[in-house]
Amino acid sequence: MTAQETGLDGEFRQRVIDTMTTVLDRLLDRPEPVTEDMRLMEELGLSSTLGLELMLELEDQLLILIDVEQMDQEQMKTVGELATFIAGHSRPG
Repeated sequence: MTAQETGLDGEFRQRVIDTMTTVLDRLLDRPEPVTEDMRLMEELGLSSTLGLELMLELEDQLLILIDVEQMDQEQMKTVGELATFIAGHSRPG
């Protein structure tokens, strides 16, 4: 399902992805760049502590507040899926 089909702002979603990949590259100190299709737990080994740090940095850098109450880890296995959630469940901070 595309961002347009879900009513999401595709431009904002792309900004979320760009910011996420930059932050994850730094937090995880990876030899190769993080991509939208990478699995958060299996490929990137994202822990709950790093996940929280990621969310806080995204809020700071994008000037948003993320509604984490509606977050379901089962539905957000990849960087792209998490970006889609954030794009649809955040508001200006």
